[in-house]
Amino acid sequence: MLSFVTAIALVALASAAPNPENIFKLDLSPEEAQKYLSSPPFTAPQLSPKTAVLPLVKYNDPRFRTAEAGPTLGHYWKNGKEIENPDDYVEEVYDAAQFHGQDGLGAYVYGYETPESAKIENRVRSGDVTGAYEYKSGRNKLIKVRYWADHDGFHQEDNIPKVELKPVEEAPDVKAARLAHEKAWKEAAEAAAQQPDPQFALKNLPKDYYQQTLKALPANYYQPQVAASAEVRQKRELAYDPYYSTTTEPEPTGPPRGFFYSFRYPVSILKLKTEQLEEDVSE
Repeated sequence: MLSFVTAIALVALASAAPNPENIFKLDLSPEEAQKYLSSPPFTAPQLSPKTAVLPLVKYNDPRFRTAEAGPTLGHYWKNGKEIENPDDYVEEVYDAAQFHGQDGLGAYVYGYETPESAKIENRVRSGDVTGAYEYKSGRNKLIKVRYWADHDGFHQEDNIPKVELKPVEEAPDVKAARLAHEKAWKEAAEAAAQQPDPQFALKNLPKDYYQQTLKALPANYYQPQVAASAEVRQKRELAYDPYYSTTTEPEPTGPPRGFFYSFRYPVSILKLKTEQLEEDVSE
């Protein structure tokens, strides 16, 4: 399973060997930040390339002493459980990447590349947004999406299979029930047209109908003075509550500043050898 955690990647960047592609700039002026935003490391999403396929060497394997231990120290986990049969698995290593920058005046750009998905998005100071992403679907099909948002709204182009919309086809019993309902409704409407007096139904009620209805209600069904007193009491409590305030603290302000970072780092996916063979055949 791919774990993509920015914080861990930042720590890895700080401790890794110098890489000319790694950039970490803070407290930039908008003009300085724009230089990085206008020339990102990549401008189109693409899945991370595979750089190696390694065997899983367990801690009690004689080969472990001669191989590089790595962060797992000879222990491997998948889906929360330690792998007891490492000979059935391989470790696929990919070259992942990510970058992000802002100029402090509303413009930004960010993107990432991983083995299973990739994305890039750009926003200019006017508010227009453009972006694209791709990912592997459940059937290992590559889905590609391009989108943009401007004064005309949100737009999208993709290769997602389209669903052909068709009118609902009624089952025979549903159709019969609908026709029977429409017939009954029409007959009721025609009957109502023969008696246009809107007070016809009220005139035929018993004379003591309303008195009987009121007697059936509980004694405290409607007490407007109780509701009014509760509302007044709530307003008084809010007025004298020392912790209640309708004012907000002003946000701190200052000159606009930007930042930009970009780095590459290896990520691994543990797979059964049978899964790897199936993917190689499908590709």
